[in-house]
Amino acid sequence: MSTSVPAAPTTTSSADSGAVLLFNGWYLPRYQPKSAEADTTGALLAMFRRRRVAGYAFTIPFIVGMSLALPISSTDSYGRTTVASEAISPPLGIAVLAGTVAGFVAHANTYNKKHLLTVDHAYAAGKAIPAKYRRGLKQQHFDEAAYLREALRQQMQREQLQTSNTPK
Repeated sequence: MSTSVPAAPTTTSSADSGAVLLFNGWYLPRYQPKSAEADTTGALLAMFRRRRVAGYAFTIPFIVGMSLALPISSTDSYGRTTVASEAISPPLGIAVLAGTVAGFVAHANTYNKKHLLTVDHAYAAGKAIPAKYRRGLKQQHFDEAAYLREALRQQMQREQLQTSNTPK
């Protein structure tokens, strides 16, 4: 399923003017839809969020590498702890650990907030989204962006209603 990325918006305001802070310092830039145009900045945020969460998958090879590189201890039913005299395969474990750490650092560096802001500001200025990010945008990211926008719209509406109904 291919999703075409629309042309960059031609607004003169900065990319984060009116942005809404979501969580962990990530923001959802202001977006005023024109006809049926897709929310590309929101989809980028959704993609970066999902990819950052996927970084937790690096814990599995990290645990495997640690168990191969270090001696394993076990506790029997009487509560006695015994430690193996040597590790299963220290060279293999160290290689797995090094590869896991290098992979995690590369992954985290590709999908960090600085890169998102750079791409977002460039997109707002009229430049195209880099191919490595544009290829990663899927329909699910646009759907998540629409969901976030609607949830934020409803939340702002509730807050406005509450402030207008409070006695002064």
